[in-house]
Amino acid sequence: MDNILIRSAQRSDLDQLCQLENRCFDGDKLSRRNFQHMLRSEHADLLVADNGQELGGYALVLYRSGTNLARLYSIAITPDWRGQGISNRLLEGAEQQARARDSAFMRLEVSVENNKAIRLYELSGYHRFGRITAYYENGSDAWRMEKTIRRKVQHPKPRTDYYEQSTPFTCGPASLMMAMKHLAPQYEMNRTEELRIWRESTTIYMTSGHGGCSPHGLALSAWQRGFSVRLCVTPASTPFIDSVRDPDKKSVIELVHEDYRQQIANTEIELINAELDLPSLIAQLQAGAVAVTLISTWRLNRNKAPHWVVIGSADERHVYISDPDFDRDPWHSETDYIDVPVGLEEFQAMSRFGKSRLRATLLLTKRKKPA
Repeated sequence: MDNILIRSAQRSDLDQLCQLENRCFDGDKLSRRNFQHMLRSEHADLLVADNGQELGGYALVLYRSGTNLARLYSIAITPDWRGQGISNRLLEGAEQQARARDSAFMRLEVSVENNKAIRLYELSGYHRFGRITAYYENGSDAWRMEKTIRRKVQHPKPRTDYYEQSTPFTCGPASLMMAMKHLAPQYEMNRTEELRIWRESTTIYMTSGHGGCSPHGLALSAWQRGFSVRLCVTPASTPFIDSVRDPDKKSVIELVHEDYRQQIANTEIELINAELDLPSLIAQLQAGAVAVTLISTWRLNRNKAPHWVVIGSADERHVYISDPDFDRDPWHSETDYIDVPVGLEEFQAMSRFGKSRLRATLLLTKRKKPA
């Protein structure tokens, strides 16, 4: 097998890729159309093992736009090529491709029943960091696994307990719940609490549909639940006011905002009408704080919308965000939304919104008990 070449797949490989898929899997199969899509995609690498006469395996790696995360979606070796180190070579090739795209981690899911694959990944430096119930078509569970593929990168500790927002307008409450759970493991995240926080912090109106959540309203919700809060927001004007044209709706948003400000004045919330610079954010995170930050989703999905995420940790190259808006595209996994590494420059670009270039970050810590 010394003559085997690990190379990028081509359109001429489609027939053999489909045959290989059918030989390797009974369910959860990629179709011919799926393979065609991956060959065209800017967010995928498809590698094959080729001996000059036939293909004996492939590895498919997916990337989430705006992040430094790669995920091994699938790896397959035809039965008569197994036991000859082809899996290792494909895995090494996949990691090399991911590093070339500046990915910091490679993640994957693997059936808890696939002991051979688990051993391969563990021997290659992957470790388990979660279990997904009923992940596969046959109802079996999967392990989440991860490997650091770049130097000077740290694993986020502790891991964020993930909560997926249950409505299109509750990213703020979902992110705040994840942040509070990060600091207080006994805190319970559920839909009733999600909607309660939304009622407490909503701006009432936005461009269309239900209103999103004000940074000031979220700060009050966190403080009322026993956390110390520092809110850094700039400009000091009413957030999201530019997203509404109707004068009556504008007046409602302004009235709500002023009410939040008056309530904050009667609390110990530290309100700072200035940008939180990156060095200060990183220092706070490394000191144990958790951040809930407003971003524009443009750099993630080319949709210019305000969106709240939670930041659980940071290192000298990345912040690690958990995004409650899990896109249930067939190529996405919840694994792509938990403690995702985002480069510092990329984060700086995405953490502003609208014409006013609104920046808003809540820093949460455990409230100190009176002596």
